[in-house]
Amino acid sequence: MRPKTLLLGLNAALLLSTAALAADPVAPAPAPVVIEEEPLFTLSIEGGVTAFGIPDTDTVGVTNIGGDNADQPLFEGLDDMLYGGTISIGMSAPVNGDGLAVNVSGFGSFATRSGSQSVNLTDERLLVVRAPSLPSGTINLDTWDLDGQPIGTGVGDAGDALASVSGGGDAATSTLIFPADFWASNADGFSHAGVAGDNQTFAFGALATDEGAIFVGYGELLGWGVTTDVTQDMVYAGGDITLSQRSASDDGGVAFTAYGGPSFRYLGTETTTNTKVSPAEYAYGFDYATFELNSVENIDTYYAGAVVGANVDIDLWQGSQLSLGVGAGAYYASSDYRSETEASVYRGLSRSDATSSLELDPVDGFAYTLKGDAKFSAEIARNMQINFGLGTEYLSRVATSRVVGSNGVSNHDTVGDDIDATDVDYNSDNVTGGTVLAFGDAWSYKATVGLTGQF
Repeated sequence: MRPKTLLLGLNAALLLSTAALAADPVAPAPAPVVIEEEPLFTLSIEGGVTAFGIPDTDTVGVTNIGGDNADQPLFEGLDDMLYGGTISIGMSAPVNGDGLAVNVSGFGSFATRSGSQSVNLTDERLLVVRAPSLPSGTINLDTWDLDGQPIGTGVGDAGDALASVSGGGDAATSTLIFPADFWASNADGFSHAGVAGDNQTFAFGALATDEGAIFVGYGELLGWGVTTDVTQDMVYAGGDITLSQRSASDDGGVAFTAYGGPSFRYLGTETTTNTKVSPAEYAYGFDYATFELNSVENIDTYYAGAVVGANVDIDLWQGSQLSLGVGAGAYYASSDYRSETEASVYRGLSRSDATSSLELDPVDGFAYTLKGDAKFSAEIARNMQINFGLGTEYLSRVATSRVVGSNGVSNHDTVGDDIDATDVDYNSDNVTGGTVLAFGDAWSYKATVGLTGQF
């Protein structure tokens, strides 16, 4: 082939190749497709303040004002609200795309209340302070008149007194016209007795063992100091595992949710009661020993059952929502009680102590709850909201302690002038009843702020 012919053929092939490339250009690479994944679960954390109204604490001590045999509490007990804080956490995860979800939630609240009273007795003729349990033994108190004026009607007459205590230690006996007291102790506990005669006549005795403790005073108790301090701490906690079904929002941005599942609750109270009795003789200023009683009572109630409820969610404006909810629960409840008491008598460096405890069998029953709440939420970031809530709950069964029956103290000196006979005595054989569990209801209120995020 001649060179000219070869060159013409090569030019023709290049032209054909160029034409083919111009007719069929290479397509650009497709842009990547971004697929947004739906959040797998929702997590909420809330905290705030709370208030509880639960049954009153029991009264403390007994006085007989003016010798009229009308026994009255020394301290009325705590009847105000408990205030504290609350925290909760909740998680929700979808089961399918039709609004079915599983939810796990828990909460814990702590609240407290306290009260105190300090009094100087005036014309009381009887004072009784006791522990939750009572000791075996006896206290015998006798005051008698020497000038024709009934003991207890005034201060300044002539008299004498006798106090004897047996049990808890060696027998303690004190009998003198002039002020005096004496106590004896051993490994089982202590006994304490004291008297005053002319110018102011009274007698008192205290008995404390590992079974319990009691103090009894009788006569002209002018100037005696009695202080009482009571503090009650409460813990309320629980958790729920529920299934919920949410409807799709309607044209007005309203959606409904119903839920139900197992539920657990715990409510515990710890009540600390400290009482100090300081006998005094106004004329001589005798330094009597101080009797002190410190009791710590713990009551625990466990609730196991189920809850049901419903919420309505209302869209307000872009990214904000109002939720309103109601709920109810039914529970099997079991309550138990235990207490520890330390009784002491001391003056200067001398001191005797005795510790006792009491435990009651559990008491079971049925309880139910009713609750309502409202929550406002607003979006503060992508997949995160801040919320503000208010809520209230009613609980039908809350345990407290009460002392029932007779404390074993008998007053035989009804007219204030019995001579040569025991005026007031404590005998453990006459004790009936004792500390028991009693039940009332409770209301709680809370205000919270929290964060909710979708992940």
